[in-house]
Amino acid sequence: MTTSQVWLVSSVAVYMAVMLGIGFWTSRKIHDTKDYILAGKRLGWWLSIGTIFATWFGAETCMGSSRTAYEKGILGVIADPFGAALCLILAGLLFAKFFHNSNYQTLVDYFDHRYGRWAAGLLSVLYIPVYIGWVGAQLLAFGIILNTVTGIDSMTAIVISTAVVVVYTYMGGMWAVSVTDLVQMLILVAGFLVLFPILHGKIGGFSAMKEQLPPEMFHFWPRKASALEWLMYIQAWMLVGIGSLPGQDLFQRLMSPRTAFMAKWSAVIAGILYATVGLLPVLMGMMGRIALPSGGRSESVLVDLAMNYLPLPMVALMLGAILSAIMSTVSAALLAPASIIGHNMVPFFNPRASEATKLRWCKSGIWIIAVISLLIAIYFQNVYTLCTQSWGILLVGVAAPLIFGVFWKKTTTQGAISGAVAGTVVWVILAVMLSDDYPTHLFGFVISCLTLVFVSLVTSPAAVPCQNPDKPCAGKSL
Repeated sequence: MTTSQVWLVSSVAVYMAVMLGIGFWTSRKIHDTKDYILAGKRLGWWLSIGTIFATWFGAETCMGSSRTAYEKGILGVIADPFGAALCLILAGLLFAKFFHNSNYQTLVDYFDHRYGRWAAGLLSVLYIPVYIGWVGAQLLAFGIILNTVTGIDSMTAIVISTAVVVVYTYMGGMWAVSVTDLVQMLILVAGFLVLFPILHGKIGGFSAMKEQLPPEMFHFWPRKASALEWLMYIQAWMLVGIGSLPGQDLFQRLMSPRTAFMAKWSAVIAGILYATVGLLPVLMGMMGRIALPSGGRSESVLVDLAMNYLPLPMVALMLGAILSAIMSTVSAALLAPASIIGHNMVPFFNPRASEATKLRWCKSGIWIIAVISLLIAIYFQNVYTLCTQSWGILLVGVAAPLIFGVFWKKTTTQGAISGAVAGTVVWVILAVMLSDDYPTHLFGFVISCLTLVFVSLVTSPAAVPCQNPDKPCAGKSL
C-alpha cells in the first residue's frame, strides 16, 4: 500500500470512529421505541433538514447518477435526483402536516388504523425487500469506492462499512442517524463544492461540454420520441417521485421534527437542496467523459475524477463526502424496516409484546436486514438500477393505498388490498415477460390504482373503516 493510500485509509478510519462515537453518545437518549424510531419527536430545523437530505443523497445519487449520466446524460437520471427531489417537496406540501398531527410511529401504523390489521400486515411485507435492495446498493457502492481509492478488497470494504453503520444505528436509532446525517450532509456539500469548480475549470467550462459531448446528453425530456419512450420518461419521474412517498424512512423524518410546520418546510427545503446539490454529481459524471484519461471507468467516475484532479487532502475530503452520502443512507435504510419489524410485525404475531420486547426486535432487525443486504450486494453490479428497482416495489404495491387512503374517503380495506396485490402481481409478470425497455412499473401502478378504485366503489360502506376516531384517517382536511 502506497503512502497516499495509507493516508486515505487513516482518514476513513478516523471518520468511522467519529460516527461510532456519535452512536455511543446518542444511545443514552433511547428509552423506548418512540425515542428509537422517531428521536422522541424532538428534532430542530438543522437536524430535520439534514437527516432528510443526507438520507436520500446516497450511493444512487453520488455513484449511480454520475455513472448513468456519464453513459446516458441527463435523461438517464430523471428518477434520481429530479424525481427524488419532487418526492420530498410533495411529501412536505401534501403529507407532512397530516401525519405529524397523528401519533403513528410507522406508516404501517397508519395502514393498520385505516385498513385494519391484516391489510397492514400484507403491506408491511412489501417494505422489507425494498430496503434490503436499497441497503445492498449502498454497500456495493462503498466497496467500489474503497477498492478504487485504497486497493482494499471490495468484499472486505463492504463488511467493514456494514459493521460500522450497523453498530451506530443499533445503539442510537433515529437520534444517532439524525446527528450523523447532519455531519455527513455538511461534509458532502463541502466536498462537492470543492471538486465541481476545479473540474469545471479543468475541462474549459460548460462551453467545452457542449462542444465535446453529444447534444442528446443535455436533453431534459425526450425529443422526437415514440409513445413508448414517453411512457418510460413518465415512469422515470414516478419511480421515486411517487414510489418513495410511502417510504418508511421518509415517514420517520416527517414525524421526528418538533412541529408539523417544521416537518413540512424541512422536507420542502431538503427537496430544493437535493435538486440543486444532486445536479453536481450528474454534471461531473458528464464532465468525466472529457476529463478522464482513456475514458476512465463509469462505475467509479467521481472517485477517478477526484484522484486525477485533486491534491491528497482534497481527495480525502471528497472521499469523506461520498462515504458520508452512503453511510447516512445505509443507516436510514436499516432503521426503517427494522422499525416495522419491531413495532408492527412483532405485535402482529404477539399482541402482548412489551415495549422492551419491541425495542429489542427493532435493534435485532437492523442486524437481520444488514446481513441479507450484504449478500445482495455481492450479486449486483449496478448501483442505480438496484436502487430504482427496489423503490419500484413501493410504487406498484404501496403508493396507491397510501395516496387514496389519505385523499379519498371511499377507499376501502378490500380496495387497498386488491390494489396492492394486483399492482404487484402485474408488475412481476410483466417484468418477467418484457425487457427493461418497457415501463412495467408504470403499468403496475396504473393497475393498482384502477383496481383499488373499482373494488372500493363496489365494496364502499357508509363509513370509512377507521378504528380510532382520535387519529386522522382520510377524507379530512390536510
